[in-house]
Amino acid sequence: MWIRLKNIQVYAYHGVYEYEREQGTRFEIDVELEAMLDEAVSTDDLAHTIDYVKVQEVVTAVVTSNRFHLVETLTDAIATALLANFPAKEVIARVRKPGAALGAILDTVEIECHKRRD
Repeated sequence: MWIRLKNIQVYAYHGVYEYEREQGTRFEIDVELEAMLDEAVSTDDLAHTIDYVKVQEVVTAVVTSNRFHLVETLTDAIATALLANFPAKEVIARVRKPGAALGAILDTVEIECHKRRD
Protein backbone atom coordinates (compact mmCIF):
# COMPACT_ATOMS: atom_id res chain seq x y z
CA MET A 1 0.00 0.00 0.00
CA TRP A 2 1.00 3.61 -0.54
CA ILE A 3 0.45 6.39 1.95
CA ARG A 4 0.48 9.84 0.35
CA LEU A 5 0.54 13.29 1.93
CA LYS A 6 0.03 15.97 -0.69
CA ASN A 7 0.88 19.62 -0.65
CA ILE A 8 2.34 20.04 2.83
CA GLN A 9 3.13 23.75 2.91
CA VAL A 10 6.08 25.06 4.90
CA TYR A 11 7.73 28.47 4.98
CA ALA A 12 11.51 28.06 5.00
CA TYR A 13 14.84 29.63 4.05
CA HIS A 14 16.42 27.59 1.27
CA GLY A 15 17.97 28.93 -1.91
CA VAL A 16 21.09 29.80 -3.83
CA TYR A 17 20.59 33.53 -3.49
CA GLU A 18 21.16 35.39 -0.25
CA TYR A 19 17.74 37.08 -0.37
CA GLU A 20 16.08 33.61 -0.51
CA ARG A 21 17.93 32.54 2.62
CA GLU A 22 17.09 35.82 4.39
CA GLN A 23 13.48 36.41 3.33
CA GLY A 24 12.40 32.80 2.90
CA THR A 25 9.59 31.45 0.77
CA ARG A 26 6.81 28.88 0.79
CA PHE A 27 7.64 25.31 -0.21
CA GLU A 28 5.08 22.67 -1.17
CA ILE A 29 5.93 19.05 -0.38
CA ASP A 30 4.36 15.75 -1.43
CA VAL A 31 5.53 12.49 0.10
CA GLU A 32 4.66 8.88 -0.64
CA LEU A 33 5.58 5.87 1.48
CA GLU A 34 5.11 2.27 0.38
CA ALA A 35 4.72 -0.21 3.22
CA MET A 36 3.22 -3.58 4.06
CA LEU A 37 0.10 -2.60 5.99
CA ASP A 38 -1.79 -5.90 6.11
CA GLU A 39 -1.66 -6.00 9.92
CA ALA A 40 -3.01 -2.45 10.12
CA VAL A 41 -5.88 -3.41 7.83
CA SER A 42 -6.73 -6.57 9.74
CA THR A 43 -6.49 -4.98 13.20
CA ASP A 44 -7.72 -1.47 12.34
CA ASP A 45 -5.06 -0.23 14.76
CA LEU A 46 -2.93 2.90 14.33
CA ALA A 47 -0.01 1.13 16.01
CA HIS A 48 0.36 -1.09 12.92
CA THR A 49 0.49 1.61 10.26
CA ILE A 50 2.51 4.70 9.50
CA ASP A 51 1.09 7.65 11.44
CA TYR A 52 0.38 10.49 8.99
CA VAL A 53 0.80 13.11 11.71
CA LYS A 54 4.31 11.85 12.47
CA VAL A 55 5.18 11.83 8.75
CA GLN A 56 4.13 15.47 8.47
CA GLU A 57 6.12 16.32 11.61
CA VAL A 58 9.29 14.73 10.20
CA VAL A 59 8.88 16.54 6.88
CA THR A 60 8.30 19.88 8.58
CA ALA A 61 11.29 19.36 10.89
CA VAL A 62 13.62 18.62 7.97
CA VAL A 63 12.41 21.65 6.02
CA THR A 64 12.57 24.10 8.93
CA SER A 65 15.69 22.91 10.77
CA ASN A 66 18.06 23.05 7.80
CA ARG A 67 19.13 25.66 5.25
CA PHE A 68 20.12 24.25 1.87
CA HIS A 69 21.17 26.06 -1.26
CA LEU A 70 19.55 23.50 -3.57
CA VAL A 71 15.99 22.20 -3.63
CA GLU A 72 17.58 18.94 -4.77
CA THR A 73 19.45 18.64 -1.46
CA LEU A 74 16.31 19.46 0.52
CA THR A 75 14.29 16.83 -1.37
CA ASP A 76 16.95 14.18 -0.76
CA ALA A 77 17.07 15.06 2.95
CA ILE A 78 13.31 14.61 3.25
CA ALA A 79 13.39 11.20 1.52
CA THR A 80 16.33 10.07 3.66
CA ALA A 81 14.58 11.14 6.89
CA LEU A 82 11.40 9.30 5.92
CA LEU A 83 13.28 6.04 5.33
CA ALA A 84 15.15 6.49 8.61
CA ASN A 85 12.00 7.13 10.66
CA PHE A 86 9.35 4.84 9.17
CA PRO A 87 9.12 1.17 8.10
CA ALA A 88 8.60 2.00 4.43
CA LYS A 89 10.03 -0.10 1.62
CA GLU A 90 10.20 2.91 -0.68
CA VAL A 91 9.63 6.64 -0.40
CA ILE A 92 9.08 9.40 -2.91
CA ALA A 93 9.51 13.03 -1.97
CA ARG A 94 8.56 15.97 -4.18
CA VAL A 95 9.39 19.55 -3.31
CA ARG A 96 7.98 22.52 -5.19
CA LYS A 97 9.19 26.08 -4.97
CA PRO A 98 6.37 28.21 -6.39
CA GLY A 99 7.40 31.43 -8.07
CA ALA A 100 11.09 30.51 -8.21
CA ALA A 101 13.01 33.39 -9.78
CA LEU A 102 14.07 31.97 -13.13
CA GLY A 103 13.51 34.94 -15.41
CA ALA A 104 10.50 33.18 -16.94
CA ILE A 105 6.80 32.87 -16.22
CA LEU A 106 6.06 29.51 -14.62
CA ASP A 107 3.97 28.04 -11.84
CA THR A 108 6.63 26.16 -9.94
CA VAL A 109 9.89 24.25 -9.95
CA GLU A 110 9.60 20.67 -8.69
CA ILE A 111 12.28 18.18 -7.66
CA GLU A 112 11.45 14.50 -7.10
CA CYS A 113 13.55 11.95 -5.21
CA HIS A 114 12.95 8.17 -4.97
CA LYS A 115 14.67 6.08 -2.31
CA ARG A 116 14.26 2.38 -1.60
CA ARG A 117 15.33 0.42 1.44
CA ASP A 118 18.16 -2.01 0.70
